[in-house]
Amino acid sequence: MMKTVKQAAMVALAMGSMMAAAPASATIFEYQLKGGDVLTINTDTQTGTWVGTNVNATFESPDFASFQGGAIPSLSATLTSISGTRIFKGATVTPSVDPNHPAMLNTRNEGRIWNLWVNWGDPVVSSDVRRGIQGFTEVPAPGMLGLFGLALIALGLGRRRRRAAA
Repeated sequence: MMKTVKQAAMVALAMGSMMAAAPASATIFEYQLKGGDVLTINTDTQTGTWVGTNVNATFESPDFASFQGGAIPSLSATLTSISGTRIFKGATVTPSVDPNHPAMLNTRNEGRIWNLWVNWGDPVVSSDVRRGIQGFTEVPAPGMLGLFGLALIALGLGRRRRRAAA
């Protein structure tokens, strides 16, 4: 009896720690773009990154919270912050702040192209970074991973119980 109570306590502890790691609503969308760039949007933290050979940017937008993702995404997000660098004609430039030209991340061409709409350099030497979508990955919510881990623990305990009974 004491063994069963210990096992149940371990399962409850494992389940609680997995579920408390992050909210079940967290979803991360990752897009592989032409040219080797990778765009990531995290709907829970409302942040994103665009990393590639000529751009390395991190940004935030409350519009990411309602982003649904998918292979043909639809988004028009005004960025509340952006930082990072872009290499343009051999020079490394940073985003410039222009109240008349707010930074945005949006899709174009019926969701087949991502566009990071921001001025780069001070004075401005470049704008927009555009890349077509080659692939898409949705990282499962941590809550789903917790349920999967719980199922593995339950299978292991069931197997152990059958061995002890034999």
